[in-house]
Amino acid sequence: MTASPRSAPRAQEGERHEPFAVVDIGSNSIRLVVYERLCRAPIALFNEKSVSTLGRSLASTGRIGREEMDSALHALRRFAHIASALRAREVEYVATEAVRRAMNGAEFLAEARRATGRPLTVLSGHEEAHTAAMGVAYSFHRPRGVVGDLGGGSVDLSLVTPDGPIAPYGSLPLGTLPVTRMLLEDRAAATRLIDERLASLPWLEGVCRGQSFYVVGGGWRALARIRLAITDTPLKVVHDYRLTAEEAVKLGRSIAALDDEELKTVPGMPGRRMPTVRAAALLLERVVRRIEPEAVVFSAFGLREGRVFLRLTPEELQEDPLLAGAHDFGRTRSRVPTIGRAMGEWTRSVFPNETPEQRRLRLAACELSDSAWREHPAFRAREAFYRLAQYPFIGLTHAERAFLAYACFIRYEGSPEDLFIRPILSLLPEPERRRAELLGATLQLGYRVSAAVPDLLASSRLEIAGDELVLHLPVSDMAPDPDISRPRLRAVAKALGLGRFRVTATA
Repeated sequence: MTASPRSAPRAQEGERHEPFAVVDIGSNSIRLVVYERLCRAPIALFNEKSVSTLGRSLASTGRIGREEMDSALHALRRFAHIASALRAREVEYVATEAVRRAMNGAEFLAEARRATGRPLTVLSGHEEAHTAAMGVAYSFHRPRGVVGDLGGGSVDLSLVTPDGPIAPYGSLPLGTLPVTRMLLEDRAAATRLIDERLASLPWLEGVCRGQSFYVVGGGWRALARIRLAITDTPLKVVHDYRLTAEEAVKLGRSIAALDDEELKTVPGMPGRRMPTVRAAALLLERVVRRIEPEAVVFSAFGLREGRVFLRLTPEELQEDPLLAGAHDFGRTRSRVPTIGRAMGEWTRSVFPNETPEQRRLRLAACELSDSAWREHPAFRAREAFYRLAQYPFIGLTHAERAFLAYACFIRYEGSPEDLFIRPILSLLPEPERRRAELLGATLQLGYRVSAAVPDLLASSRLEIAGDELVLHLPVSDMAPDPDISRPRLRAVAKALGLGRFRVTATA
């Protein structure tokens, strides 16, 4: 009934370009995600949750209740129809804590198989923790710390490194459903029990000092949305939203202490999460106190994306998720699919001393730099800025989102004084603003020289010669009119701190 997380079959070449679906059968909800295709930066075509509360009766009866089972089976039948309609070549059904623990779990599995026509995989606690950690490990850039996946029936904890998840793993019956029941009876007793259960995994004590705690699961993501609303943060993106440990403890403690009426007044409170959000808050506070992270980082990726990543080859997993996602985004929206990579090579001479982190951002911006050409000229800069800041890229921080958006904003001749961009631009430190302005100005020039044609771009080059910026062209006929080229050359030279610029033909 179980399978190792590593036993998920690798995708064959033909499968990689067809939709792939995962149905995650949890203790509180069942969710279907249909991904556009199997790839390093998966994008959801469809995402829907059904709150079936399969684990509601487990604590009192040890069984899945008939009402909950019928609700879940209805959701599974609906999801099977949707996945088929979206032409998902494969639908993977995975069940976790509730089905794993229920005395009548086998009965549910049999009925679910009849409802869907497909087998279900029941993950062990170890497998569940590992799969969630896979989702986190490969959706951040070089993560290091602890992954915590909070579900309705359990919380799963594991270590993650830049090379992927590693042992040990731990799964504790401290999901939002049982903790909510405990809170209704005695909050002090609930806190003591949580601490006792966490202490049963001695490796957790202080394990995250100087590192990050990556939190996964709807209950914890609800806390992120609340914090985003309370603080009026300009970028409403949960993935890679970061708090200090102190901020996370304060948030958890304050939400856990509210009564039902007070919860209704909390900004950003997801209505469906209201019954269990206190449990999620208390668990966040106690886990953070136990593992002592430097930062708490919220993740939009988890178990379902982990099932996707388990089907990729080791070579695919080593790809940078930001560059993979930016390439996928740019190639389908640019006038010529390869112009992004060509721009990456062409702009290299202007950034001779960049760090590896700066290089990956520059290359990503180049991949995205022709993606708004269809927009009305008067709105291209703003459309590019807003879309790129909010798009579900992975492997980048909020400040790096602002960098990409701002570089492309400047590329489309947006004004740095535009009030529209100020809130999100506030996330970007001044040195990186200047760098984004230089990159945007260089891209402006590159597109004028090449007309977005990679071969024309490759026949020219930029050179920094002393205090002069030189644009080399193969023939003089390649030069744009001076009233077009001079302002753009001047903008690049100014951003570089150079006093002179010129165009030379090298036929």
